[in-house]
Amino acid sequence: MVVAPQLAWVVTWEKLPEDFVLDDDPVDNINQPAIAAALTESLELAGRLPERALATTNYGFCATLSGKIVVKAPDWAYVPAIQVPREEVKRSYTPQLQGQFPTIVMEFLSDTEGGGVFY
Repeated sequence: MVVAPQLAWVVTWEKLPEDFVLDDDPVDNINQPAIAAALTESLELAGRLPERALATTNYGFCATLSGKIVVKAPDWAYVPAIQVPREEVKRSYTPQLQGQFPTIVMEFLSDTEGGGVFY
């Protein structure tokens, strides 16, 4: 009998080192920034974006997975409350360490390269 090895992932919440180089590639969909801005603005206009909330666009969310730093930057995300001053989360955000986990995370999909129909 062959037994597959069990992987034990260890997730820790550590702040991104200041010298960590973040990817600065442009977005691959020309409509994505406008859609993300509309989502954030609609929350603001409806009074649903509290001062301690965080609405992000292509912004680095950090974790350390089994000793390796992992940064993911979704097209748009919403964090209900951060627990640190905004100056501390200008570059990236580490859930658990700096505030709550994102409650909404979105990736915009298109059927064409660079734009088109969204799903």
